Amino acid sequence: MTKLRRVVKSNTPTPDNEHLWAAVAVIYNPCLDAFLIGKRTENPNDPWSGDAAFPGGRFNPTKDKDLVETAIRETREEVGLDLTNDAIILGVLDPFSPSNAPNINVVPVIFLLRDCNPKLTINKAELSKVFWLGISDVTKYVKLNVNIKGLSRPAIVMGDVTIWGMTYRILRKLLREAFGIDLPKDPRDPD
Repeated sequence: MTKLRRVVKSNTPTPDNEHLWAAVAVIYNPCLDAFLIGKRTENPNDPWSGDAAFPGGRFNPTKDKDLVETAIRETREEVGLDLTNDAIILGVLDPFSPSNAPNINVVPVIFLLRDCNPKLTINKAELSKVFWLGISDVTKYVKLNVNIKGLSRPAIVMGDVTIWGMTYRILRKLLREAFGIDLPKDPRDPD
């Protein structure tokens, strides 16, 4: 837990009217030394269809008072986990943007699970599966030149799940700064 606290900030950005805002819940399980990752359900109308992702989604000003609430709501909707009771909020990272949607600011909210064996209920409309990505296992699954949408880039490949893009960049930052694990950087990525 102390390792992750070194990376996070306590000030959550306030959504403005210039950008679209979203939040993802980066959920750390200390007993498994792992992060929760989901695979998005295949959907032809979703630009991130089938991609690996943290639970999360768009800020909704009628439902969410802030971006932390967005991450909590989206996690409850996608995996049935109530982070208000089942986790401790450690803080946030600076916003990231998907490379195909630079107008969206996505704030990763870092949570530490209290219960190491939570019951997850997957919303199949959102995610086809979820799993715990063990920190000590990550480097075994890193591939340098994975063809993703016609581009060769580094990714974490685990069976039918490929972690790349923004989710990879968030993991890369956390692993490097909190755990001393340096994943290869995609030269096209800003961070």
